[in-house]
Amino acid sequence: MKIKGFMACIVFILSATAVQAGAVQKTGSPGYDSVIKDFIESHMKTNHKKLKLILEDGAQIKIPRGETVIVQNKHDVVEQAQQDEGVQQVCGFSYEVLGKSDAIVIARVDFKYENCIQHNYLTLEKNEDKEWKITQDCKIFDDIQPPPDRGGSITLVN
Repeated sequence: MKIKGFMACIVFILSATAVQAGAVQKTGSPGYDSVIKDFIESHMKTNHKKLKLILEDGAQIKIPRGETVIVQNKHDVVEQAQQDEGVQQVCGFSYEVLGKSDAIVIARVDFKYENCIQHNYLTLEKNEDKEWKITQDCKIFDDIQPPPDRGGSITLVN
């Protein structure tokens, strides 16, 4: 009888711990995946308020121009988004997490326009408050080349 009571007590403690852990997970700060999705939404809808929330105060946005790199800070990017507020981007999007740890995540977010793809290589870091924030965005633009006109027929060689 003592063993059954002891086992019931252990099961109760483990259950309470599991429930408590789940509650902390649900009410804690958003995960990196949520920040990436907010980044996509802020770009697609030019939402400066959302962008301001997900960028770390010292965030840098790097954009290549020829052989130089333009570096913008959070304030400049949010201010530009505020001026363009509500502009809807006409593009598709996708993202991929390239690497992650408990403190840092590297992700690539692609916005596919008619003539180019904008690759955003994001660095997300967990701050002192355990919140995921974007600390760097390196933008790379690739032209989309139309497929070559091969014309004629295809001959298979055996």
